[in-house]
Amino acid sequence: MAKRALEGSATFPLDRTDRRLLRALQEDAKRSDEEVAPLVNLSPSGYRKRRRRLEDAGVIQGYVALVDQEQVGLSEDVFVLVKLHSNGHDDRVAFDEAVKGVEEVMECHAVTGEWDYVLRVATSDLHDHDRLSDSKLSRLPGVERLESLATTRRVVGRRALPL
Repeated sequence: MAKRALEGSATFPLDRTDRRLLRALQEDAKRSDEEVAPLVNLSPSGYRKRRRRLEDAGVIQGYVALVDQEQVGLSEDVFVLVKLHSNGHDDRVAFDEAVKGVEEVMECHAVTGEWDYVLRVATSDLHDHDRLSDSKLSRLPGVERLESLATTRRVVGRRALPL
């Protein structure tokens, strides 16, 4: 899957049927081809062909189960702002590669402004987050400073893209 047929291209051309198909999959990817096909006005074989094309192009990158963080004991979402000592290419590459190995980091975004990165980290509680910061995050290559923002509640938690 995800062969990236359009390597170097910024976007894949999606028509209205592709968008309906993607919305249906984001809503419930467990439905059978026979259940989804009529929702997108295609035959099951036409639906499979379209879905495969989107998979091969890397538009659909995979299928996952969405797990409730609280029910598995990872109820504390913390956003961590990261400042590197230097913002040189080699420093960013070293940080990028190392942060990928920290399983508690759910998202990592390079950003503009005073900070270099924003991480979303899932932990069981703030004590667990402190341990993670001390043992892993502060030891990532090039880290000069961290600032953590603990969430009090999630107001919006969409996972489906607005297609």
